[in-house]
Amino acid sequence: MKKSSKILVYGVLGVVILILALTGIIVAIMHVPIEGSSGDIAVIDLDGTIYSGGTEEDLFSDYQPGVEDYIEWIEDAQEDDGTKAIIIKINSPGGEAIASEKLAKAIKEASEKKLVVAYVESMAASAAYQAASSTDYIVAEKQSLVGNIGVRMEIIHYYGLMDDLGINVTTIKSGEYKDIGSPTRPMTEEEKEMLGSIVNESYESFVSWVAENRNMTMEEAYKVADGRIYSGSQAKKAGLVDMIGTEEDAIDITAEMAGISGEPDIYEYKGKSSGFLGMKLNDGLYSFGYGFGKGLAATSVEEASSSYGMYF
Repeated sequence: MKKSSKILVYGVLGVVILILALTGIIVAIMHVPIEGSSGDIAVIDLDGTIYSGGTEEDLFSDYQPGVEDYIEWIEDAQEDDGTKAIIIKINSPGGEAIASEKLAKAIKEASEKKLVVAYVESMAASAAYQAASSTDYIVAEKQSLVGNIGVRMEIIHYYGLMDDLGINVTTIKSGEYKDIGSPTRPMTEEEKEMLGSIVNESYESFVSWVAENRNMTMEEAYKVADGRIYSGSQAKKAGLVDMIGTEEDAIDITAEMAGISGEPDIYEYKGKSSGFLGMKLNDGLYSFGYGFGKGLAATSVEEASSSYGMYF
């Protein structure tokens, strides 16, 4: 290949690389999906664990939307005059209690303005079911996993291992319960009761939400809210879903309920996957741009750590 031809090829590749990277930067700053603009039905892909924030997207990791992303997508679809209905497509095992409540409230608010239907593809457990129950209608695959209604708090202890290794910890605290949940010592019964009361309070709120949105009495809701997981067909019998069907069925029933005639135009909101191994070049470049752009757009980052947390 002649030198001039090589320069031309490299120049074109360079321009393509720059465009793809800049596209990622712009999308990250604007926080909007890059495909399309709107459609008769907006499909919001609720995939993975529900939690605050979201992972950074770069060349070496996948981008996982946080609850803020989902809420923004819901609000976008809700405010779009061209969108007649919203489908929440769910493949999630649950997540953080606070993040889950924020998401459920956002879905409920959207359902007061537009038709919102949940489609459970593989799993809508715990917090993900709370999200589903906030919609007007729930369609689930026959073999999907539904339910797991409950709350748990996990506390990791490693004081036994410390004893074996001969490691000692001295804790200086200002109050009797300041180190509650510390991994370096056993919990007292009083401390277990204190944390248990918080879990129970959250659980009652969760069950009340399900009862209200699924038109159940509290007694009926408690019977199905013991933490068990149901198949889609079992969930239908238990009153946790309205219909057994596929994604096509969910789209059809949504179009019918929303009064959409003909084939509905679908617009999908979803996170963009990008791992380094096996990814396409354009995905990698987009990821690079997205990660860089998101860094530019951020104004503050708050990080916190704890030895325990509460999950739906």
